[in-house]
Amino acid sequence: MARDSLAEYSNLEQRTGRAIGFQRCGVLTIAGPRAPELILRVRVNVAMQQRLGIDTRIVEAREIRELVPGIEVDDQAIAAYEPGGGFCDPLLTVDAFADLARERGAKTQLGAPVRGVVVEAGRAVAVETDQGRVDAMAIVLAAGPWTRPLLEALGCDMPLEVVRPRQHFLDAPMKDASQTAAHPVLLDMELGYYTRCEPSRERTRIGAIDYDGDAKLVDPDTLDERVDPEFTHWARGQLEQRMPVYRTRADQEAQAAWYTLTPDSQPILGAVPGIEGLYIAAGFSGHGFKLAPSVGEGLAQLIFDEPLTAFDAEFFSPERFQKGSEAVSAPFGF
Repeated sequence: MARDSLAEYSNLEQRTGRAIGFQRCGVLTIAGPRAPELILRVRVNVAMQQRLGIDTRIVEAREIRELVPGIEVDDQAIAAYEPGGGFCDPLLTVDAFADLARERGAKTQLGAPVRGVVVEAGRAVAVETDQGRVDAMAIVLAAGPWTRPLLEALGCDMPLEVVRPRQHFLDAPMKDASQTAAHPVLLDMELGYYTRCEPSRERTRIGAIDYDGDAKLVDPDTLDERVDPEFTHWARGQLEQRMPVYRTRADQEAQAAWYTLTPDSQPILGAVPGIEGLYIAAGFSGHGFKLAPSVGEGLAQLIFDEPLTAFDAEFFSPERFQKGSEAVSAPFGF
């Protein structure tokens, strides 16, 4: 799914003329000798991805240093390197897809919170919003942290948990080249953080890979977007340890937001059991944007009763938690 979604993102501007800020800067997933089990995990995942036709390979410490001048890694460190990977500007991307949808007849509304799904005779027939009722033959519930309460109102419970991930931002290391990423995206399995450049904002983003330190939110509307100094100190420290160039970079802002998690860290995709015409796409556990094109394609195939080729329906089934899932938690694909 990530492979197919990357292909969609990387050629969208060429196909449609709409900029989404895609930069093919490469992605490095780093593992070091302090956690040898992660070195094995990276090697196993790279072999699997190569079988799927993904352009990725193992690089040793010497090549890591060549790819990221100034980076500090142990001589025994390795990384998975995906040269074709990169990032998009999320705001530009959402606007571009919405615009393309409107060109094909879709209607979009902002500032119209959904208050509930209307079910009649076992079938979802409409949604109630602050701007009135919207009737529909099929409804896709992709409400992120608000998905579970909307389902609970229908007597349907899904194991969705909302947590509050934090992110910190530093000045970019190369402001004189503000339209180009200063270095690849880093997923640092050894030190537990990820980072990527955001050239359009002249900053670098840092967040934690693991969810364990994130506070839980019972009510997503109670989100406090402020970030504690302890996290800011940790984020700076981890990145500076790996890339000393950031020691001279000034702090920018910090923010907290939402992740919606499932017990196996994989999204719930498909028809909601017992309610005809209602579908769910939620619980992406931090990697929804990366998979979004495949998710959209697969849901369209489901709704129109076409052969499902975009994702594995059984693996992501809303019913899998009743049966017992064998999926393995794997944030960011690793």
